[in-house]
Formats: sequence, C-alpha cells, structure tokens
Amino acid sequence: MPDRPSNAAVSVREYLYVDTLRVRTLLAQLSSGLPETRRSDHTRQWTASLTDLDSPQHDEGTRSQEVRSLADLHVAMLEDDAEYAQMLLDVSDVSKKPKNWNRGRIHRALNLGSLIRVKGPTSIIYPASFAASVNAFSSVTDDSTFSRDVEKIVNAMYGEHLTLRVYPCGQDEWDYQFSGVISDPGNYLAGEKTVLFSRLGADPQEWTTLATISRIPERDTISPTIRYERIMATLQEAMADGEVNRQVLERMIQETSRAMEGFGFSEAPTWPAISVIPLAVYRSVQPSKITPELEQSD
Repeated sequence: MPDRPSNAAVSVREYLYVDTLRVRTLLAQLSSGLPETRRSDHTRQWTASLTDLDSPQHDEGTRSQEVRSLADLHVAMLEDDAEYAQMLLDVSDVSKKPKNWNRGRIHRALNLGSLIRVKGPTSIIYPASFAASVNAFSSVTDDSTFSRDVEKIVNAMYGEHLTLRVYPCGQDEWDYQFSGVISDPGNYLAGEKTVLFSRLGADPQEWTTLATISRIPERDTISPTIRYERIMATLQEAMADGEVNRQVLERMIQETSRAMEGFGFSEAPTWPAISVIPLAVYRSVQPSKITPELEQSD
C-alpha cells in the first residue's frame, strides 16, 4: 500500500460539473504527445486512489460513482498536460480589471477554441427549474396566468439547459463576464439539476471554471431596433417577385440572430462579455476550523 501524502500535500476538489466527453477528447490529444512522467504528484496520487473500473465485484451504483470520479481525475490530468504544453491560460487576475474589458485587451489576448481557467464569483442557473417552481406555486392560487407567462418566456430564452456566468470583476459589473451554456452531454449532472438552487442559493459563489473560448463578440454600434427594421426590409427583398433569394435569406437569418442578442432574447453574449464552453466547474475544499472566538465564554 503506497504511503499516504502529508497533510501539506493533500489537495481536494469539489466538482460541480464536468463535460466528460470534451475533457476526454482534449486529454487524449494532449496525452499522446506527452510522457506519463509529466503528471504532477497530485495527479499521480489521485490516480492511485481510484478503484479499477473493470473490477466485476461492484454494483452499478458504485460503478457509476467511479466513472464520475474518473471524469474528475481527467480534469486534473487535462490541466496538468495543458499547462505543460503551454495551452492553458489562467485569466483569473487579468480579467478582474474592468479596463481590460473596456479597452478590448482581454478579447485580443484570447483565441477561439483556446483553453482558459478563471476563478471568480460564479452563478449556475437552471431556469427550467425556476419556471417549474413558479408553476407549482400558482397551483395554490386562483390565477395561473403569471406562471404560464413565466414558463413560456423561460422556455423560449433558455430551454432545458443550465446557464453559467463568471463575474471576474464582481456581480455588480455584470457586463464583464464569461458566459456559457451547460448542456451536460455526458450526463454528469443526472438527477442533480433540480437541486442546484437549494444547494447553492441565489448569490454567486467562488468557483473555478475550466473552459474553451466559444465566441468573442465585437462592439455593435447598431441598436437592435434599427437592426430589426433592416431585417424587415431584407425580408421583402428576399421574397421579391415570388421567388426566394437564398443568399439574402441567410443574411437575414444572421441579422435576426444579432438583433435577438441585442434584445436579450438569446443566450449569446454581447460586448464586452465573452462566450465559453464550460469543461469543468470546481473549487478547492478547505478545512473548517475552531477559532478562539468560538471557544470564548459569553
């Protein structure tokens, strides 16, 4: 049995979410060009502690938990390998400065598809659960119109996915954010989506997010209203003479998407926010302590 690490070497994480499919895909590409000896001591310790997934004596529940633990481990491995290959950029500190957002500095430093890590106040919202709660509350009232309207709006704007927002400059600086949609393709959050609000509450908490850059929007000097008016004119052009101009129609679809973003009807962010694909959300677990204040007699 291997020696246990000292207390100073123990590193424990609480994982809120892992995109198991994307993490494994990226890890496989990085690992093929890096030797196993590049793993950190912490990663090797975590690897040694995992139970063999091929062991036949475990029931399905235990195996499911082990698969989830393996996904957590893969995140740590991905970070180790990406840092060694200089393909992971930690933007936690630089993104705390509003001027880096206002002046477009952080936007110019990032490339689409690149891997980033950011630690800061984070909200994970499941709008569908909120709509269901409002709907349940209305069942004890005489008027259910409000709940139906809320449900329609939430379904139209968010669907069944979770929304992640990281506010590096603080929640009050709402415009400066990394935002993304958690679709959970690997079913990591199976059975847990509906309890996230009761566990985390409404206020942002300090989490670390590992993500890839999905989209860096540009400054839009055209108001959504003017853009919408242009769309209607374009629609008439597309349907001229009883025929459909596919090129004009596709341009109209693009402009409609931009207008919806400007009106807030789409999850796609507007300047200066940056869109990301969340790969993992976690935080370090720190032990609680009995302080001298608690031991004082009142």
